[in-house]
Amino acid sequence: FSKVNKIKNEAFHPNEEINNAGIEQVEAQKVLVGKLWNELYQQQKTAVLSWPELGNNFAEKMKELGFLDEIEFGLREQYRNYIKTQFEDIRKIVKASEAEADGMRRRFDPSEGDYGDNQPVEEKPVEDFLVDWLDQTVLKNRLAFQDNKMPSSVKVWVIQEDIWVYENLLGVIAKTNDQHGATRPENTAIRRIINLQVGSSAIKENLRKEKIFIPGASDTNSFQDFSEATPERESEEFGVNDGESDDAILDQRYLNESGQPVSGASGNFGREYRKLPVRMVLLMDQRMIPQVLVECANAPLPIEVTRLSVNRQQSNSTGFEGYRSNRPIRGPGSYGQFENIRNLSTIEIQGNVLIYQPPEEAYMPKEVAEDNTVAETT
Repeated sequence: FSKVNKIKNEAFHPNEEINNAGIEQVEAQKVLVGKLWNELYQQQKTAVLSWPELGNNFAEKMKELGFLDEIEFGLREQYRNYIKTQFEDIRKIVKASEAEADGMRRRFDPSEGDYGDNQPVEEKPVEDFLVDWLDQTVLKNRLAFQDNKMPSSVKVWVIQEDIWVYENLLGVIAKTNDQHGATRPENTAIRRIINLQVGSSAIKENLRKEKIFIPGASDTNSFQDFSEATPERESEEFGVNDGESDDAILDQRYLNESGQPVSGASGNFGREYRKLPVRMVLLMDQRMIPQVLVECANAPLPIEVTRLSVNRQQSNSTGFEGYRSNRPIRGPGSYGQFENIRNLSTIEIQGNVLIYQPPEEAYMPKEVAEDNTVAETT
């Protein structure tokens, strides 16, 4: 019994056979991790993370660089001149209107008195759009480079990354509307984009402590006036200003593995992927929320949804006070018909986009590494 108890009390019984089997299992798991890592990276690289095909082999040269590597002057100049013209292509992903930051007010003027007595403003020809994007000028101004200064390498990387993420978010919205069978503004699932935020501007909202927002009691005759919904003002931290240092551009832009903001250009962006905070505030049919979450999960750049709130502006339990109107929500839509607002709600989605880094060679099986080399050469 004493011999048996002695063996039982030993924490581990190492021998060569067990050690070798353990090493084999570690290597096998390493191979599985490497294959999955490579699969996710290649999927994103093919679907989203591609540079524009410009002259002077621009795209090929950018593929040879790692994230935040120095970009030669000529390539930065090419990119600056190209990106100024690309906003319209981004807007067309969701078939957004060319609205200024006043949304429905360009079609309906609520300042003329009560809705019941109001007459539509002078109508413009019917436009080919599905969605009102209220804060589109934020991105549009960033891409315009109005001061015409030469962007730094870090700024080029960050702006292009933002474009990839914007395209990803707008793709979620477009696919949700497609699933809803949208053919005109009145039958879209997502009718209005109030805010799209990426990086430092989103990080402030995403770090809020409150997890659940409970709407407070309100008068049944009280409605939120969706026609007067306006985007929240963006702080300077959202934009990448030419006067900022590279450290300032990257400061508070990413989250580390523990979910805390990364300070400056520390490079502590994550080993497998960069975690970039995002935030969407949408006026939409609340019945389509599950579809939006599915599209977020299936997006080429997966979106980890960390918080979702419905009609947060109506909650008085969190101290948030939004705009309220005692007037019922009526008013003509883009085709002269009253909007169906029965199921419309303001949905706020906060989360993180995961942008995968190239797999480390130590994790790559020989055959996968060779396949990648061939693909890059091709």
